[in-house]
Amino acid sequence: MRNSVKKAAVTALVCVTAAGMMAGCGNKKLDGTKIAVTVNKQEIPLGVVSLAARMQQAQAEAMYKMYLGGGSDMSIWSTKMDDDSDETYGENAVTTSVETVEKMCLEKEHASEYDVEITDDEQKALEEAAKNFMAANSDETIAELAVDEDMVKTFLELETYDVKMKDAIEAKADVKLDEKEYQQMSFSYASAKVSGDDLSDDDIKKNKENLQKFYDKVKEDPAADFNTLGDEISKDMTATTGTCPTYEEGDDSAANGATYPDEVRTALRKLDEGALNEEIIKTDSVWYVVRLDSKNDKTATESKKESLTNTKKDDFYNDTTDGWKKKADIKEEKKLIKKIKITDNHSFTIQTPTPTPDPDVTETPAADSAEAEAEATETPAATEAETEATETPAADETETEDSSEDESAEADSTETEATATPEAEK
Repeated sequence: MRNSVKKAAVTALVCVTAAGMMAGCGNKKLDGTKIAVTVNKQEIPLGVVSLAARMQQAQAEAMYKMYLGGGSDMSIWSTKMDDDSDETYGENAVTTSVETVEKMCLEKEHASEYDVEITDDEQKALEEAAKNFMAANSDETIAELAVDEDMVKTFLELETYDVKMKDAIEAKADVKLDEKEYQQMSFSYASAKVSGDDLSDDDIKKNKENLQKFYDKVKEDPAADFNTLGDEISKDMTATTGTCPTYEEGDDSAANGATYPDEVRTALRKLDEGALNEEIIKTDSVWYVVRLDSKNDKTATESKKESLTNTKKDDFYNDTTDGWKKKADIKEEKKLIKKIKITDNHSFTIQTPTPTPDPDVTETPAADSAEAEAEATETPAATEAETEATETPAADETETEDSSEDESAEADSTETEATATPEAEK
């Protein structure tokens, strides 16, 4: 039982305990003890907001580099979000972090209504995680973050409530779906471009002839494999399979519309299973040959149903927490919060510390071990919530103290990314 409790705590805390070591420099030191946000009667010090903001920054940069290559720098924080706003991406990230902290405070406040609590064992895990975090980071990094051990523990506690409350709230969502909303049909198709600056008149003529040849051969053998037949006619031909909504009621996805034009989806809905459309579908830019393979593709249908269910649960969760926020008494010390600067020349890096063996953990069967590993790599819901920011324009707030010093500190900073190492190695 103890191991399962600890495993649950690890899952909830993976966002921060996996950080272990953070590094960064170049910002003016903050006074993390000052109260930055008050949510009803909960007072949150600036250090907690600072840690939330830096975690969001580090996670965003890590994801950016994962998709664009390890050597890529994420240089967008100092860029304005759009032409109609003076708010930069970095300022918006701070705003997002504040909103996330406020939401987590409200989840903690309403936890008893959902029978959610943090157990004694989980509290011990929180305390241990906070100690590990403080020990793994240098004095310079801790000063940059403006946190002490109690602030780290507070942040971890809020994150844990966030994970638990999201599950508890979504469990109360009454999700009702009609099969017309999620049923997916599968089909085979071949396509050829008939317009475009990259095509000559000869290319267009050849593409049309090849598609006509393809259509004639499928008419002779309606059960032909489109992929194989396409390769026989032309290696440049697109001949494959796809899925899209069976019914118009479920066809509200812009992605589906962009991938398969209205003419294709409309034609497919009129076909019987196994039937080839009686003519080539001709749009301005692409011609299609289509065959309906199944009106109800089980795999695609189940995937769409799960996706739609999760979306509706997320909507219910967001509506619930937004409702709490509208009724809450929330006070933000905006001038204080603005001292947290996320810019292109001031980065934080997350590194995963080397795990140490736990003497209390006994060996478990391989299946349970795999389950624990899968759970420990899940991203907490707070990370998802952090990416769904509503913009709070900062243009009306002018910082009256130390603004010139802050700007000077940013200009003088040349570090683009810090390498975190344990203090002992330094």
